Amino acid sequence: MIRRHLLRTSLAGWLLLWFISGGHSNSLAGERPDTLHLIAAGDLMVGSWVKEEIRRNGYDYPFRQIQPLLKEADLVFANLEAPFGTRGTPVEKTYTFLVDTALVGVLKAGRVNLVSIANNHILDYGEEALQETMQLLKRQGIAFGGAGRNLTEARRAALLQIKGTKIALVAYSLTFPKSFWATDSSAGACFPSHTFVYRDIQKLKRENDLVIVSCHWGEELRETPKPYQVKLAHRLINAGADVVLGHHPHVVQGIEVYRGKIIAYSLGNFIFGSYSENVRDSMILSLKFAGNEFLSGKVFPLWVYNREVNFQPRLLEGNARTRFLEKLNNLSRELNSGRDVISNDGIIGIKN
Repeated sequence: MIRRHLLRTSLAGWLLLWFISGGHSNSLAGERPDTLHLIAAGDLMVGSWVKEEIRRNGYDYPFRQIQPLLKEADLVFANLEAPFGTRGTPVEKTYTFLVDTALVGVLKAGRVNLVSIANNHILDYGEEALQETMQLLKRQGIAFGGAGRNLTEARRAALLQIKGTKIALVAYSLTFPKSFWATDSSAGACFPSHTFVYRDIQKLKRENDLVIVSCHWGEELRETPKPYQVKLAHRLINAGADVVLGHHPHVVQGIEVYRGKIIAYSLGNFIFGSYSENVRDSMILSLKFAGNEFLSGKVFPLWVYNREVNFQPRLLEGNARTRFLEKLNNLSRELNSGRDVISNDGIIGIKN
């Protein structure tokens, strides 16, 4: 009887605490209190056609359909595909981007707090705009990596600590023009030379729990990675990277599970100021870690065809979602020895 009374009392007390907390206890949901939730998204460029929609509708406009997902995350990562700036001279190339500095408010509204600036547009308006971008991101508390006034700065990792987890992000660009790659005496993005890249990753892994690597690579609109991408991704994981996140093709490429780690070769577009007929679907990755332990991964398919969504990405649902996940598995199968690594509900299966 005493045992039953104690059981009823402790159960009643637990239920009372759960009720007071609003029924959102981490332990009830089976999630560890030290769980770090990373949302990884694709290319982000809030200039050109999208800027007028933002000015009319507010900084949060692009995220309104996916805000609940972003609000769950501790880190929201994307590739910042254009510099913010008020000065500089455009270089001679087909497309050059420069985004009004006020539009950094879009990143804040979307909870984007970690970005790569290693890409083929970061020097579109020269070193002046790059420096202005870095200073602006620092003032806004948005961590970044991948470019700088020289190679030493460009190699430098973004370092954060969240829920007791020490996190490092390094970002690399393997895209042309080559003149956009930083050197010892010139500004630009970090090209991952074998002379330092694996040594840098090893050092970061010794000093941090979680090492995130972003790579701007591959070929635009190509749905499969090139052999050099696969080789580099494997070597980055072998050196200590915990996840490799790819950008540049603007379309989705496959996901590989290598030694229990996730390589997303291309996440596609996220918020992007163009009306491309070739870019329609995309994805967001939801990844959870505790310290250096990977807990779970899930794919959230997106519809980003701007002639329909008007720069407001939406989660795919129903048959469209099913077709996307089937397509992603098809793209991923060859990377994973013929097996499917993504379930019907988007869960990424991890096997060493």
